[in-house]
Amino acid sequence: MNPIQLIKFALGGLWRQKVRTALTLVGVTVGTCALAFSLALGLGLRAFIDTEFKSRDNFWRVLVRVEEPPPDEKTAPPEKITVIGNMSAERVARIREALIEKYQNSHAPRTPKLITPDDLRALAQLPGVAEVRTFRLGDGRLWADTADKPAAVSVTSGPLDDLAPRLLVGRLPDAPDADEVVVSEFALYQLGVRDDTELETVIGRPVRLDVGGVKNAQAAALARALMGHKPPDELTRGQIQALEKLTRALPQKIDQFDLSLAEKRELQKLLEPAPEPTQERAHESGKTASGTYRVCGVARLMTREDRKKTTPLDSWELTHADVFLPPATGDRLFGRLPWVKEGGFLSADVRVTPGGDLPGTVAAIEAMGFRTHSGAKWFAAAKREVTLIAAGLNLFAMIALFVAAVGITNTLVTSVIERTKEIGILRAVGATRGQVMALFLLEGAIIGSGGAALGLALARGLAAWGDDWVRGLIQGQMDGDRMLSTTIFVFPWWLWASSVCFAVGVTTLAALYPARRAAQIHPIEALRYG
Repeated sequence: MNPIQLIKFALGGLWRQKVRTALTLVGVTVGTCALAFSLALGLGLRAFIDTEFKSRDNFWRVLVRVEEPPPDEKTAPPEKITVIGNMSAERVARIREALIEKYQNSHAPRTPKLITPDDLRALAQLPGVAEVRTFRLGDGRLWADTADKPAAVSVTSGPLDDLAPRLLVGRLPDAPDADEVVVSEFALYQLGVRDDTELETVIGRPVRLDVGGVKNAQAAALARALMGHKPPDELTRGQIQALEKLTRALPQKIDQFDLSLAEKRELQKLLEPAPEPTQERAHESGKTASGTYRVCGVARLMTREDRKKTTPLDSWELTHADVFLPPATGDRLFGRLPWVKEGGFLSADVRVTPGGDLPGTVAAIEAMGFRTHSGAKWFAAAKREVTLIAAGLNLFAMIALFVAAVGITNTLVTSVIERTKEIGILRAVGATRGQVMALFLLEGAIIGSGGAALGLALARGLAAWGDDWVRGLIQGQMDGDRMLSTTIFVFPWWLWASSVCFAVGVTTLAALYPARRAAQIHPIEALRYG
């Protein structure tokens, strides 16, 4: 029996059992479709995660923060950290640690290890690091010639390219050391710029900027003493100037007041300049630094809804500040403040070259003793979840294909019983056991290849229909961000080939038992059958 005859006999045997063959073919088709569909979805979701994470600039950012020093019980009196009560040793340890932290926070604050210029250089030299960014941030006061009152503002300095999408008019500073400033629309509103048509007229105007302890200056303290808790930004230019003159002249005029000698001494103590606070209590200082700049741009105000859409990696300084200085210009201004001149940074923004080793960079930064926040952990978690989902879908698909294989075994076993006499005739005319076995294995392979072809076609059709639907669901959960992926299902060439091979392999193995049973039938007994 040559191969062509073998194929004809196999097709004839399947055709004579059309209903049973068709039902078995449906089972293989559904199983192959489920397998191919789940594999394509799993591959597509992994590709989706790669694209959506790695194609965005924020993914290649690492936010570096200083590590808070551990509690030191040597700084606290023993009576302040003694735990009283009958409790377990574990609870005693927890309460004791909390008491130490409470005492240090109120009496002896721990100084964090700041990010120094040497640390910044070390970060910049790590493999794959393209840039290291830092920001200054502080309270400020903005003056304009057209307004009698200043605007109370939050001032930041650093790289401002991420601010570009928020520009209403104008541009960003054209150089890191330019004497230019970008101001928010709210700061201008406080200065009396109300109409939309006025925004363009602000560009190029000079403004004066004070930074530092504008809320703690002696003039502000004197204003509070005279008027109560009146906000400093409600004071006019003339009032502030008068208060500043008064605070400078008052120590020399004490003898002219109708006070006793003891009262004059007490007043003199109050007017003596207080020592400058340390770095960790810079907010208590009254020192200020001032500069004059030209407005080059106006930035849109960030609303609550806008801030909800930001990520932890977005620059907090850019989302909350009102006045924006380029990096070198800001360093010159803030550098005149005593606590900034000798201090470092609480955080840094490390930009990794796209395509680089982000997890390796994160590990190297953490080995330097800093805390990090990056997209690497989110990416790993997302890939892990997608892999688990895909594995579950593939498992169910394999179960469906296994059920179809059981159906093939049942079909062919029944076929062997019904075709026992036919098998005897084949053996009588010279067919070997191997040829009889090959006949039934071929029938299983034909069912497998036919079911695989139909299943793949069905899976591709369902994927084409479901792709837009799934992408729509995902897009609806992205809070307005544009989805970068073009498809959720991926059908590489090896998926087509492996699905066919797997389906044919399963169905052929399912046909092995009935094929062996058919091959073992003795021809004489087969001819007597029926």
